[in-house]
Amino acid sequence: MDIRFLSTFLEVVKTRHFGKAAENLYLTQSAVSARIKLLEEYFQTTLFIRHRNSIQLTQAGEKLLPFAHQLTDTLKNAKRELQAESGEFVVCAATQLASEMGFTSVLGKVHQAFPDWSVKAEVLTLDSLSRQLHERTIDIALSSEPLKSEEILSTELLCEPLAMFAYGTEAEEPAPNTYVSVEWGSKVRDKLQQISPQLRDARLSTNSLRLAASSLTEEGGFALLPESVAKKLLPAGELRCVSTFEDLSATVYLNTMKSVKRPGLPALLDLLTSAQV
Repeated sequence: MDIRFLSTFLEVVKTRHFGKAAENLYLTQSAVSARIKLLEEYFQTTLFIRHRNSIQLTQAGEKLLPFAHQLTDTLKNAKRELQAESGEFVVCAATQLASEMGFTSVLGKVHQAFPDWSVKAEVLTLDSLSRQLHERTIDIALSSEPLKSEEILSTELLCEPLAMFAYGTEAEEPAPNTYVSVEWGSKVRDKLQQISPQLRDARLSTNSLRLAASSLTEEGGFALLPESVAKKLLPAGELRCVSTFEDLSATVYLNTMKSVKRPGLPALLDLLTSAQV
């Protein structure tokens, strides 16, 4: 049996609401219902009485409750002990854009400051990033927009102005069939649609800077990019900046739980936030 089923059971008990439990666990309500159903099938009993406006534990659910607390606590303690024996470590994750903007620099700072630490790094979607941060399976999360949670602290690590760059074309303004849209986040998207609503139907929309650069290199066109990224990924000969924007920027945020329980992690966070990436 997956221990996450018991964690889901405990969250439903806490909230007395499948929808709120799903929101707190960053799952869909159907996923929460499915987990509870599998748990009930495993124990061959009903755990909740479902009323229209409330959810109550059955007698069997009441009996399971202390065991669920004990099992989840035991496994968390076991995980901490095993990790402590294997030495210090940190798990970092980033969304695709944030990984291409600042991940390497962050990992370099970790290795420089803590050369004996083992580091695991992976690229995740924004939803997975938030969920795993709450589950504390990752320690540090980088994203191109702040994570929306009262339990998460989002700190700006890097901010670069965005400009419209042209490559391999003599046109002065982008059109839908020549525009490559990089997904910088809702704030940039909404502002750009106010300025140039016709660019909503872009030739290509992507969360990868390298894919955007490849598209421009092969077919030419326009893209909204930071100057440092444009000059790094595109040959200078055919690259032109055609317009700048005062209030559009590419941002990388460092996201961590406000309550940090890992020894050594606060010192690392202080190091990362003391200077820009």
